[in-house]
Amino acid sequence: LASNTSRLNIDEIASATQRPQDVIGCHFFSPANVMRLLENVRGSKSSPRTIATAMAFGVKIKKITCLVGNCDGFIANRVMGVSGSRDLVHSGLLPHQIDAAAEAYGMKMGPFRMNDLVGLDLFGRERASTGKATPDKDAFDAMYKAERFGQKNGKGFYKYDDKGKLSRDPEGEAIVQKVWSNLGVSPSSMTQEEIVEKLYLPVVNEGFKCLEEGMAIRPADIDVCLHFGYNWPRYRGGPMRWAAAMGLPVALEKIQKQGMTASTLLKECVDKSWTLDSPELTKRIEQAWNGRWSKL
Repeated sequence: LASNTSRLNIDEIASATQRPQDVIGCHFFSPANVMRLLENVRGSKSSPRTIATAMAFGVKIKKITCLVGNCDGFIANRVMGVSGSRDLVHSGLLPHQIDAAAEAYGMKMGPFRMNDLVGLDLFGRERASTGKATPDKDAFDAMYKAERFGQKNGKGFYKYDDKGKLSRDPEGEAIVQKVWSNLGVSPSSMTQEEIVEKLYLPVVNEGFKCLEEGMAIRPADIDVCLHFGYNWPRYRGGPMRWAAAMGLPVALEKIQKQGMTASTLLKECVDKSWTLDSPELTKRIEQAWNGRWSKL
């Protein structure tokens, strides 16, 4: 039994069956006929036979198939879910400025264009229905309240013509600026490099947390998931390789300056002068993976 869920707990699904060892996640990325990534999500009772079957299935249908652990968001959605786009738009930057920096870095689409494409009503409706929405202080909630759902109704963070071509929208930007006023924030400026670091260093930090928790087998798997699941630019190598190119000590320093709680594994790498290719790090990650799953 394979579930395509992007967030539901595989173990909870398995607990409803008489054969939890035969349950696994097969998480395709939308649109599934275009996106090449398949995350196979092992639960706490998924058997080696079930895992091998799911991996062979991925190969057979010509997907780039990664085995990952069962956690909230799995790998690609989990690490990209902590990106700094929300913080940036609430710090005095307009969506087009953030998107321009992301696209100059090599992303095919910046985070606000992406949200407009996916539909702002998806998470907006959930937040509103659960009482979590704060449209006075959150630009995403404010867009949903204003019935700006993205491309599907021609207006979101941007506006769209009949052919789907986007342009900046003074009305949309006024909603963002109203949120700034409520937060006591003034328009700000950053270099594109600073914006990219605010966007994607949280992703790096979360990637190291996935490794230390035994949710990914190797750093390269995280990079593969981000390239084939989110179109992270190939020539950047993915977030983990990007951090390595920056230098892990530099990445750690910048993460801490942003006020994040740095991954224990990242700090260990810096303290012991490990690189992503160090045999010691490979052994440490294997211990985390085996420690979580060897009881099966």
